[in-house]
Amino acid sequence: MQSTPTTRRARRLWLIMIGLLLGVLVLSSSVAPQVEAAILSLYLLVALATSGLISGEEVRRRLPQRPRLKLPQVEGQARGPRASEAARQAQERARSHPAYQERFALLDVGLIASEVGPEGMRLRRGEATLDDQAIQPYVVLRAAPPWVEEKAIVRFEVLDSRGDRLFVCEDEVYLRQGTNTILASHRLPLRGRSGAQAGLWDLHVLVQGNMLAMHSFGVGPSLRERERLFRDDRAQQRLRDLSEGEDDDSPISLEDLLRGRQ
Repeated sequence: MQSTPTTRRARRLWLIMIGLLLGVLVLSSSVAPQVEAAILSLYLLVALATSGLISGEEVRRRLPQRPRLKLPQVEGQARGPRASEAARQAQERARSHPAYQERFALLDVGLIASEVGPEGMRLRRGEATLDDQAIQPYVVLRAAPPWVEEKAIVRFEVLDSRGDRLFVCEDEVYLRQGTNTILASHRLPLRGRSGAQAGLWDLHVLVQGNMLAMHSFGVGPSLRERERLFRDDRAQQRLRDLSEGEDDDSPISLEDLLRGRQ
């Protein structure tokens, strides 16, 4: 539809009135310079479009675009559960093993120690002692194709501080998509185990014969062994004090003397 001369005159009158109002607004000191520039630019675009010098599509193209609102992404929402510090260290160690292959994402690895006290059986995660009844390894991994909805053999191995393999457990598990928590079907008894030594032990986890994790954990001595070590340390300290010439009126027993000489 073509505009008539009357319509064109009305539009020009409207633009003149708007221009006067904008001039008053711009001349006032309460408007920031950035706002003044934006208002003048918008007025010029509308005036040009009204005069037929540019099209409405050109006006929309030159208008400043609204910035898109970016919502903060919740940690772990898109990437899934985060790996624990133990898992990161265990997988980093496993990468140096010849049987390692990047097939699964390791999320957590460790063991559950069981001990019997006055209140009955108690379970805990983390370190163990030779007073614990047993330890039971576990692993948490994330499966991806082609292992989703498939069966796999998970092998747990526990090696003591001397490198002797004390425990082997193989389980056939059904891997589902996403996070899979796998607990060994058997436990390694510790309390009263002859020849067991405290120190830094290792837990190896293999899936389908491929090394997934090499996790180190501490095993503390039993309470009886700690009492013996404490007595030996005390006897050694008394012998050092006597050798340094310190006055000590308390008699030293033959047992302490012989223990300190060992």
